[in-house]
Amino acid sequence: MTQNLLPKICIVTPGYLSHTPRVVKEADALAAAGFRVHVVGTEGNQEWAREYTRNVVKGKRWTYSAVKWSESVKGESWLFHKSRLRHRLMQGLPQTLQSWGNLPEVAEGRIFPELARLASNNQADLFIGHYPVGLAAAAQAAKRWEAKLGYDVEDLHTEEQTMDPEGLRQKNRIELLERRYLSRCTHVSAVSEPIAAVMVQKYGITPPVVIHNVFPWSEQATLDGLVKDRKGEKVSLYWYSQTIGPGRGLEEVLLAANAVREEIQFHLRGAISETDREFFLKLAREHGLGHSLYFHPQVPPAELHSRASEHDIGLALEQTFPLARGMTVSNKLFSYLLAGLAVVATDVPGQRHVLETTPEVGFLYPPGEHQKLAEVLVKLVRNPGLLAITKHAAQQAANRRWNWEIEQQKLVQAVFQLF
Repeated sequence: MTQNLLPKICIVTPGYLSHTPRVVKEADALAAAGFRVHVVGTEGNQEWAREYTRNVVKGKRWTYSAVKWSESVKGESWLFHKSRLRHRLMQGLPQTLQSWGNLPEVAEGRIFPELARLASNNQADLFIGHYPVGLAAAAQAAKRWEAKLGYDVEDLHTEEQTMDPEGLRQKNRIELLERRYLSRCTHVSAVSEPIAAVMVQKYGITPPVVIHNVFPWSEQATLDGLVKDRKGEKVSLYWYSQTIGPGRGLEEVLLAANAVREEIQFHLRGAISETDREFFLKLAREHGLGHSLYFHPQVPPAELHSRASEHDIGLALEQTFPLARGMTVSNKLFSYLLAGLAVVATDVPGQRHVLETTPEVGFLYPPGEHQKLAEVLVKLVRNPGLLAITKHAAQQAANRRWNWEIEQQKLVQAVFQLF
């Protein structure tokens, strides 16, 4: 079968492409397999995210288009204000009304009508939605073109909310959308084994194909070898995310650090408010780490692995609440492996699966139990030989098992079987 005869696939995400590396990897894998691929996303006010997106799409084998709705860009501000008003009106409706027609889609997705319209303008044989709003938009496009429908479950979306009234309303909306469209799907993939199991139990669907958020091993060759953040030779702990804040396990690291405070440095990367910065600095000072806690801004996606590789121990601190956090395996864990960091992770279902498969890469500890974490840190920090062996094993695990070159084969095979 020649490339021109292979089916066309349209991948739909409601967010910035630079925020959704899973979409990029999916598009890369399917395009490399010969499918014709187009990606549809949205771009709002975050100019830095737009710049990252422009860099991401350069030289790709697939095409990309986006709904653009920035308040500060000429020609886009009308959609910014219109969508904000529409979204507020829809979210303010009584819960009973939000189940009518497309009201739950609009209440959940500020740009849903425009995203669905743009997706529907692209004829394809398979539409794959990411996130519940992307699923709904993909479903509308698939219906127009009498195409197949797929859903990539990036997280346990019904378990991400707080337990206040608005959180419960959102939970109900998302469950309604997933129930509405999952029955139409001929392809479902999930980010982890625990999340796949929950989706089967909750919706009675065929078990999704599990495709982990791993990175291409080829990216190991792009590590720049520079030291931009690390301070000296003391053992360096590292954690990153889009945002830094309380309730994400960082407090227990600072409590545990008291056991090895003179022997370590702790680096955090992500956006942080001044209030939260002061909170963590105060906690660090109270536990003897005040001069060894460092904050760093976000970097472009292409630089993430390089900045991780400066350090020794990567922290994957997913918590048990919301439930979704413990069920997934975060990107950061796999980034640590690729960068050659020893992994210290909370013992939650998603991460447990990875470390049980390759136990030599690091250690698990029960979330919230900083004494157990302290024991792990003492073991690694005060045994340079063990730390070196664990770091080497982590990179070997990325080379031999946890990489996109291996993981993408499951995706490509699943999609080929649809046609």
